[in-house]
Amino acid sequence: MHSTKRFTKTDLARRTHQVVDTVLSGQTAVVESHGEPEVVILDIVDYWILCAVMRYHANSPEIDDAEGLSESRVGEASGAQGQFDLVNAYYLAGAISLSRAAELLEIPPMDLRTRYTRLDVPLRTEPEQITEVVADAEGAEAW
Repeated sequence: MHSTKRFTKTDLARRTHQVVDTVLSGQTAVVESHGEPEVVILDIVDYWILCAVMRYHANSPEIDDAEGLSESRVGEASGAQGQFDLVNAYYLAGAISLSRAAELLEIPPMDLRTRYTRLDVPLRTEPEQITEVVADAEGAEAW
């Protein structure tokens, strides 16, 4: 379940550490001024996921779902955001499973699933192809 914690600008200035801890625990911090929201503070991984999903929907890339997605290709992506863009594009296109996306992003599968649920990213929980089943089994075995 997603929860939001509200802070004033004064709270943010005086209790920055508490605000950051709140965000790192899976909550969103909304900073208000005179009772009106002004700023939202997100965990960096949530931010990367949201940006990747928006980029995917704004400009859907060509995905070869028969090819899959290798660790080396993800490693070649430009920075963390580039890796999240690439992996999430393959996931959203149905070319890789949630488990494979988690493996490529080096995030525990349940953590990624929780983040996707919290951020309203569509969940694909069943493999669509036999190659996904094999890749998931290999990933689970390696984990």
